[in-house]
Amino acid sequence: FVINITFVVEEGSRVYVERINVRGNTRTRDHVIRREFDILEGDPYNRVLVDRAERRLKNLGYFKTTRITNEPGSAGDRIVLNVDVEEQLTGEFSVGGGYSTTDGVIGEVSIGERNFLGRGQHVNVSAGYGQRVRSAEFSFTEPYFLGTRVAAGFDIFTKTNLRSNFNPVDLTNTGLNLRLGL
Repeated sequence: FVINITFVVEEGSRVYVERINVRGNTRTRDHVIRREFDILEGDPYNRVLVDRAERRLKNLGYFKTTRITNEPGSAGDRIVLNVDVEEQLTGEFSVGGGYSTTDGVIGEVSIGERNFLGRGQHVNVSAGYGQRVRSAEFSFTEPYFLGTRVAAGFDIFTKTNLRSNFNPVDLTNTGLNLRLGL
């Protein structure tokens, strides 16, 4: 018993991306959205790359909803991509407190923004205060350093432990951390 199967594959005409329209971004800048695409205007249309861009946009956490649709372009071999987004709040504020046998009563306040000025940069400022400890930190991260998918950032910090039964003198640590990541 033999079954013969024949597949006939006919290549259709190639379709090119005529334009990418970004709509609904009231805060986030266009280039922050466009950099998530591996496909540009004038490139051949590739659904896999469009789906990947939509997934990346959703993973940013800047938008409540993200949808990419297409419509016919000005010619039969052209297509227009419509990127519809709905902004959401990206700021963070936290307050914490506690008690430690070495530091006594402690408290911390932190303010952060994951989409600073609509540029997609991450900024965080925090300060801590306690009976025997003081701290402050500033962090900045650029997720697309020099236009590549390499994140670069720095942290500037200072922490002072005041004299106590555990520390015979006041100790202050001040420093800078540099970060790179993929």
